[in-house]
Amino acid sequence: MTNKVLLDQNKCIGCNTCPLMDPETFEMDTEIYKAKIKQQPTEITDAIKSAVAACPVGAISIEE
Repeated sequence: MTNKVLLDQNKCIGCNTCPLMDPETFEMDTEIYKAKIKQQPTEITDAIKSAVAACPVGAISIEE
């Protein structure tokens, strides 16, 4: 069973931190100016863990 990255756009404030930290997994939705999952990763990398830790509003989580 693989882990999944979740992003709560209701919590997201569009600070752009996660796409800067991991542009392969996250991107900004230019219509609503909030982050979104660009592509589900095949594994949880250090970059994803760093983005989760750096999110100022806790909008990103990893589902096990």
